[in-house]
Amino acid sequence: MEHVERMRPLLGTFVTIRAGTAPSLTTAQLEMAIQSSFHAVDQVEQRMSFHCRRSDVGRLNRGRAGMVLRVHRWTYTVLSNAMSLWRASGGVFDCDIGTHLVRAGLLPGKTSRRSRRQFKLSRPAITLRPGRKILLNRPVSLDLGGIAKGFAVDKAVQTLRAHGVTNGVVNAGGDLRVFGSEPQPIWIRRPDAIEACQLVGALSNGAIATSAAYFTSDASSDGIKASAIVDTKRLRRAVMKQSISVIAQTCMQADALTKIATISGRIPTSLARAAKAQVFKL
Repeated sequence: MEHVERMRPLLGTFVTIRAGTAPSLTTAQLEMAIQSSFHAVDQVEQRMSFHCRRSDVGRLNRGRAGMVLRVHRWTYTVLSNAMSLWRASGGVFDCDIGTHLVRAGLLPGKTSRRSRRQFKLSRPAITLRPGRKILLNRPVSLDLGGIAKGFAVDKAVQTLRAHGVTNGVVNAGGDLRVFGSEPQPIWIRRPDAIEACQLVGALSNGAIATSAAYFTSDASSDGIKASAIVDTKRLRRAVMKQSISVIAQTCMQADALTKIATISGRIPTSLARAAKAQVFKL
């Protein structure tokens, strides 16, 4: 099948959208579908960026305990899924990690004196209220990078389908989703030789996301590196020698579940079953 492929820098990486041609779509319609999909990804970034003070995440991170803020419906969806994962994983999946990443130099900003304390599972950082409203139970430093990139890929796929595209691939720096009847080869960067990739199989109508410490510089003598994934229970960054990939139904699921698998070494059975998830290491 013939394809049209385009790439743009978004989400702190390069996003590639490949759409299969079809007799029912003109070239102009196919280009419009791709451009609309890029726009959807851009909207996710604008709403959920840690870097932008005016984004939903930026406003939440500047809020005070007790404040109630209204967010975009997409942000509300991502936060709702993040909270469900937080509960189902026993607090392993946690988006309130911005302070840790700033202190590690992985996110821009100034470190504050506000310490990251342990909170009981029954006392979440935020409470979701009807009408897309978020109650701040305490000051937060949210970073949705561990789930929003996958959500953006899903929105791009949804947009392509809405424009009549029946086969395609959206890849955001390794967070990838395939749709349609045509299987796509899956290549994963090798942790022991980051300039090389390894073919691990083919995927159709599914998503895959990979977490690794490819480009972090603080490695130990045995090659184990501290990743950008924060283990909030131990108050430290998870160390990784291998990459961990998760195949799931949606890219948001795959993206988030790689963090749980990295920290816990496994995905809780209930989550794996719901997402039809599989884990493999390289």
